[in-house]
Formats: sequence, structure tokens, C-alpha cells
Amino acid sequence: MYRSCAFCVIFGLLITGAWCNEELGHPALLFGASFERPPVLRFLPGSRKTILFPAYVNGRGDCTPVGSQGIPNPRSWDAFLKESGERTSLLLATIDPKLVSDQRGVIQMALIVSDNPMTASCILAPGFLQRFSAIFGPELLIVIPAKNRIYVFPKLANRMTTMTDTIRDDYKISPMPVSTEVFELTRRGLKTVGTLEASDE
Repeated sequence: MYRSCAFCVIFGLLITGAWCNEELGHPALLFGASFERPPVLRFLPGSRKTILFPAYVNGRGDCTPVGSQGIPNPRSWDAFLKESGERTSLLLATIDPKLVSDQRGVIQMALIVSDNPMTASCILAPGFLQRFSAIFGPELLIVIPAKNRIYVFPKLANRMTTMTDTIRDDYKISPMPVSTEVFELTRRGLKTVGTLEASDE
């Protein structure tokens, strides 16, 4: 329910063409940087730097954005989102996040990294909030410097500022950059709440 609503509200797209392409890979709804400018995209609510766009991802991790003639009708679009969501949920289940604790043993941050460009899309999976709310509480802060890297913090009493330089560096050196914007994830959904770049504030 959460996944379908989030995809529809954030994207709200009806686009045309064929959604299954064995040569290009499988359907994926990807996070990206605004400068990528794929043919079909939507900015996240409140964002100026972070987009979502439909693409195909093959076994080598190559991403091919869906063109404006890429999906034939609303039913095919639903099928595209369904397969993307299922693959994202499966990926989330296989990823082992690195949990970073302070000297008292209190978990301060989770870092999720893999080679898969769909990694960042895991935050759209319905199980993501449930999994990390058990550690950090019902409201999460998230930074996505790259498609394959996610930083997760509790909303309250977090130490995000101590990681600012590291996250900025991840963004600058990544071949799959997204942004240094900060997102809030709650049961109400996902929205942009800030940035780690002083020049963007």
C-alpha cells in the first residue's frame, strides 16, 4: 500500500511504449541527480537536486532511462512499478547495513552500500521504514549521495553533522551521484527537509 501510493503520488506519470526489455534489463525506479535529465522524471517533494526516473537495469548494473515513448498504458505502468518494487524489496532483504555506534554502544547511523544502482530505491520499499524504525524510531533522516549508498539517521538527537564531509565526498567521487539533500521518511511518506551544502540553503 505504501509503495504503490508513494510511487503514484511522487511520479503521477502515464507514459507510452513497451515495458519489458530483456536486452536492456529489468524495470527499475531509480533515484538520480537533477543534472542527469532523463526523458521522464519527477523531483522528490520539496527537492531541487534529487529526481526519480524509470529505467532499465541490466546484470552489469548499466542503467538505461525509459524514454517518453517507453510504456504503453496505465496498466503497463502499474506492471513496471510492481516489478521494480518487488526487486527493490528483494534487494533490501539481502543487504546487510553497517550500524555505527558511539562509545556507549548507542547506534547513531546506518550505512547501506552495494554495487546495485537500485540500492537507494530501497527507501521506497514498504519494509524499509519498518526495519529502521525499530532501531531509530518512527521518523528517519536519510541522505543519498549516490544510487548505491544510503545514510540513515534518527530524526532526533542525531549526529549527522559529524558525517557531513564524508557524505559530501561520497557524492563528489561517486560515478552514480544523487545529491547531498536530506530527506525525512515517516509513515506519511518521503519529503525533502534540507541539504548538507551551505550554498544550497
